[in-house]
Amino acid sequence: MNSQNITTTENLNASIDEIIQGDDKSMEEHVALLNHNLIDSADDELRLALLKDSLQVCIDLEFGTIPIYLAALWSIKDNLDPVAKSIRHIVQEEMLHLALVCNLLSSIGGDPKIYDTSDKGLRYPTKLPGGVHPELTLRLSGLNDDLLDDFLEIELPQGEIQIAEYDSKYKDCHEHDGEHSTTIGALYDAINKEFHSLKPEMKPDQQISGPLSWFIVDTLEKLDSAIHWIKEQGEGAVEPTEVKSSPEELSHFYRFWEVRKRQKIELDPATGKYAFMSPLAFPEIWPMAIVPEGGYQQNDVPEEVWELSHQFDLVYSKMIHTLQSAWGEGGQAALWKAIELMFDLEKFAIPLMKIPLPGKVGNYGPSFRLIEY
Repeated sequence: MNSQNITTTENLNASIDEIIQGDDKSMEEHVALLNHNLIDSADDELRLALLKDSLQVCIDLEFGTIPIYLAALWSIKDNLDPVAKSIRHIVQEEMLHLALVCNLLSSIGGDPKIYDTSDKGLRYPTKLPGGVHPELTLRLSGLNDDLLDDFLEIELPQGEIQIAEYDSKYKDCHEHDGEHSTTIGALYDAINKEFHSLKPEMKPDQQISGPLSWFIVDTLEKLDSAIHWIKEQGEGAVEPTEVKSSPEELSHFYRFWEVRKRQKIELDPATGKYAFMSPLAFPEIWPMAIVPEGGYQQNDVPEEVWELSHQFDLVYSKMIHTLQSAWGEGGQAALWKAIELMFDLEKFAIPLMKIPLPGKVGNYGPSFRLIEY
């Protein structure tokens, strides 16, 4: 779809309907339609449907990064290591972003979906949903520099990168000026703009609040706040931090960059600005190998490995199913149950990471398969 070829409201309505009905959800197409100069004249029901579809793309994006970040986190032997603390903070914020976007979708009558055991569901290795950063393939593995390069690309800021020159592994896929053509932040901006233009009714029904979701989103002011937090902390962040802020407030991109460069971002007293300063040691890790396509299969692994892997998948699937129900009939109680299940995952993941692959380099790890239970 080329949005420049859409010159009438009738064409725009048809294009919106086509993308809503289609299986392949392109983030760039959603951004183009939401920002189209004729969007205010489009059918209101179609605009609302496009808004819901765009929010589901955001949910898929937020959800897709959590397992790969968790695998990297669990591969760190010392969970009190500074790098482990930093990545754990990122995971917690990604979960917050997921919950806030689910609240946004629920506020306009949508039905957030994260539990999908069909062939269309999330399976690793995979591309990022919505065609975002098509140069990337998301893989489950232990923490290493190659993985960190992928994390940096996922969290690429929307604006100019601050502090130092960033040499992306994927720079040939960027625009001529070194910036990526469309970041995740651009989709959030387009969604925010369309909320303010369409002004849909926003209801608190079937939203949740608590440790994974700071607040219910039922006004445009709260919408602005939710998207601000998502962009400030992670995707689409424009500035790393103000001089008056603390290093703990760095966005995800800059946190991962610290680990990649083995240096902490700190205030330089000579300039009054943040810069890469003191050393940051790379942690000792369990060398979890990249999980093969489809995950480890029962006939190909020792009984001990299969038992741990299968139990992990069962608990993971139950957790995601329970979490999804929090925006339906499960409500707040389902949220707390999902949090309990989340803490059980390490009981199976870390023992897996300690078992070497026979005759190969590296160790086993969790497959993060969504299965029927």
